[in-house]
Amino acid sequence: MEMLNEQVRETPNFKDQRRERIIQVARSVFFEVGYAGASMSLISQRLGGSKATLYAYFNSKEDLFAAIIREGCQDMAAIFQAHIGTNDLRSSLTQVAREMMSLILSDWGNRTLQLIIEESPRNPELPKLFHNAIESSGKQTMKQLLLTAHDKGQVRIDDVEVAAGILKSLLFGDIHFKRLLNLCPPPSPQALHTHIDRAIDVFLTYYGTEGRAG
Repeated sequence: MEMLNEQVRETPNFKDQRRERIIQVARSVFFEVGYAGASMSLISQRLGGSKATLYAYFNSKEDLFAAIIREGCQDMAAIFQAHIGTNDLRSSLTQVAREMMSLILSDWGNRTLQLIIEESPRNPELPKLFHNAIESSGKQTMKQLLLTAHDKGQVRIDDVEVAAGILKSLLFGDIHFKRLLNLCPPPSPQALHTHIDRAIDVFLTYYGTEGRAG
């Protein structure tokens, strides 16, 4: 029976669940005491296990925080991936933007970015890590969505890097800046939807092919 229990503990599904539990607890610790105040000892205490168990999954606090960042970026990439190549670009951009902005403007999304900004003078590798994670997952998938829309004749884009940057700027705008400064809570769904609709209207007015000659 003991051998059976050990086999259950070592199944990939159990390992995935335990890893996700570690990330959840670590995220709460980072949010509570900040990046500098967090430690592997404190995280293992909150988990209720030994440091050896924690180190079996992550080599350091930096490695654990990196996993939190990558997980968020992968979630964002998945949002874009689901809408690549659809026939209704406006609807797809609207749905993508609603999911993405809800994630970014949420308490945990906002706090994660605040932690990176707070720690960047002492640990300049953190913002580099975040930027690289965004570039390799979220932004690349956004560019793929726009390029596919261009190939389908839904938009005309000469430089997808510039177009992706413009779309991001329109969506983030003042609303994200105020959230980072803790000047406002997450917007209501109605307010967020209005903001997103206007941003996409501006983007498609410039890049869209509807009503454009030639």
